[in-house]
Amino acid sequence: MKQSLKINILIAVITVLLSVAVLLMNAIAVMLSERFHLQVDLTYGRVYEIGDDTKNLLSMLDTPVEIFVLSDITGFSGSPYLVQAQQIMDQYPRYSDMITLEYVDYATNPLFAVHFPELSLTHGDLIFRSGDNVHQVFAANLFHFSQQPDGNISIMASRAEEAISSAILHVISDDAIEVALLTGNGASDGGVFPLLLTNNNYSVSSVSLSNPVFDDFDVLMLFAPTIDLSEEVVRGLEAFLYNDGRYGKILFYTADVSQGAMPNLDMFLAEWGIQFTDGAVFETNPERTYNFQPFYPTAEYVEERYVNMLRDPSMPMLMPLARPMEFLFTARDGYHVETLVTFSETSGVRPADAGEDFTAHDNARPGPIPALVRTSFNTLTADDEHLRSYIIVSASTGMFEQLALQNTSVSNVEYLLNLIGDMTERTDHISIVPVSLAGRTLGVTSAQATRLAVVMAIIIPLVILLGGIGSWLYRRYR
Repeated sequence: MKQSLKINILIAVITVLLSVAVLLMNAIAVMLSERFHLQVDLTYGRVYEIGDDTKNLLSMLDTPVEIFVLSDITGFSGSPYLVQAQQIMDQYPRYSDMITLEYVDYATNPLFAVHFPELSLTHGDLIFRSGDNVHQVFAANLFHFSQQPDGNISIMASRAEEAISSAILHVISDDAIEVALLTGNGASDGGVFPLLLTNNNYSVSSVSLSNPVFDDFDVLMLFAPTIDLSEEVVRGLEAFLYNDGRYGKILFYTADVSQGAMPNLDMFLAEWGIQFTDGAVFETNPERTYNFQPFYPTAEYVEERYVNMLRDPSMPMLMPLARPMEFLFTARDGYHVETLVTFSETSGVRPADAGEDFTAHDNARPGPIPALVRTSFNTLTADDEHLRSYIIVSASTGMFEQLALQNTSVSNVEYLLNLIGDMTERTDHISIVPVSLAGRTLGVTSAQATRLAVVMAIIIPLVILLGGIGSWLYRRYR
């Protein structure tokens, strides 16, 4: 009896000591976390941590930057995306003494607004200041939004790091790459891509094709016009690329299956070695289609330089509703044409006039088919200096739409930002893609989806049924 009592007392003492030890360890961990910001991010892709590109930026920062958040800390609660945004912005001063971060309740502090008379302040906005340079990031620009079938707007991804790092670059840099989005002639607005460029420290403006003077810009973007360009506009594009003999300009042009005949634009592209034909590119290999749709093919990388820039080269590029493209030449009179991304050997072309009985066997043109190309004009000065202008040509305007740019299972965003940043020779280039707190999107190919359906709908139920029958037979006849 006494022995049993001693054992019970010993167990009680050990339990108390272990409980006290756990409490002390927890208290010490909290104190260390608050003092040294010890955190472990176990989410897919470490979405609560800033990336290596931002860390490198902060490590090289030698100019003081002030960040004012127009909210108190409790304003970033209630939503996982708000919490993530607050976690991201709090890390900036931890990685650089040049960064100061201050939460400001500007509604109760009217003197704060006096320092920024040119800005219209709203709750949740971020104000960046370095010397005389000031930049405002609206709270809505910290996220990607999408309209649901029921009409509600929901956050699909966080772009907090992208927006904050870009704003820092904006206020410490005196020069910005000027991009013009050409409007008119039925051209697309480029979806969310112009905003993505803005958030990566490009200066983006909308310019009407009715006034074809583009001297002030470094990059022009023309997304799938449905009305042919006038001769005046074509001359304006030629003058832009010639740049008074200095060259150094870039035109980004995309095609779409909805376009009709455009002789002036076609003649302009033909001079640079590119020709589009009617029809639509499709893919016969289900491994290379998206969501069972043959006209939503993925494309393969060709140019190794940009493949090596990708964080995950296994992620494909999505090129929906692409128009067939072909080369008229690869090199001629100073012009050079190269493939960056291509549709596979199992791709094909469905003619525009094909009937309902069209099948893959009626393929009008077998692959590979160029998907994204770069054509350039090169010249050599008397001092042996190479001068060149470029046209980047995409067979798909859909590659810039929300489906492609907000899908974390394809590389459209990262590839395009790397490509444009490299070609504009930006010294302050930083490429940060939006992140989803839902983890990586389940972007399976059609073939993968078919196999998954067979496993889930047939094989697994069959195994369970056979197991049940076997168990019954064993119990019945043992």
